[in-house]
Amino acid sequence: MTEKQKEQLRQKWRSWLDEIGNELGWLLTGRDFFWRLQRTVESNKKIQSPAILHNWIADNYVAKVATGIRKMVDKKESVSLYRLIWGIKKNPDVITREYFVSQWRDEFLREMGTADRTFDVFAKAGEERMDPERLDTALGKLDEGTCLVKHFTDKWVAHWDKNRENAPMPTFGDLDRALDTIDGVWCEYRLLLERCAPDTRKPAMALDWEAPLRHRWIEEPEQAKSEG
Repeated sequence: MTEKQKEQLRQKWRSWLDEIGNELGWLLTGRDFFWRLQRTVESNKKIQSPAILHNWIADNYVAKVATGIRKMVDKKESVSLYRLIWGIKKNPDVITREYFVSQWRDEFLREMGTADRTFDVFAKAGEERMDPERLDTALGKLDEGTCLVKHFTDKWVAHWDKNRENAPMPTFGDLDRALDTIDGVWCEYRLLLERCAPDTRKPAMALDWEAPLRHRWIEEPEQAKSEG
């Protein structure tokens, strides 16, 4: 493989990482929205009944998150975190220790061995190539952490499988754990591809998104007010 081809692969992986990260960021933000709404409903008996609206919101949340999780661990011909890591494993000469260290612009960090030690997250100490077992560990995390959600999505959301009754519905906790698994793996591979190590992909929310919840949503007509 030529250097040009290697760089094209690295650019593709970075592009995939960004695309996946954008979707993941919205799912993590949406999770905050959902749980904040649940706490609002739990604390206000006046809006708890009838529950049909709350059930509809919950159903849509589950479908959205489950579908997003399924997309990120898809193994077919699509952009996914699973296929990104699989591609890195299948092309061990594209991101080597020498290349990784060379991308650190801070000469002091290179001389102090920080870049080398960071690459040790993916490779055995001193090895030029990444350790395939560590890449397999990341793939295994994605499989194990999302299998229940993916199975449910395949049977109930993406398709009406004739055997769907045998597919257990994930709990909200299962969805949370699957998102956290993907978030952790995404952050790890951002370190490899962009030399940046965030704790989470969830973006900081600058605006006060809860503001609409502090206002009455439906105003009574003036006639109804006067008759009351």
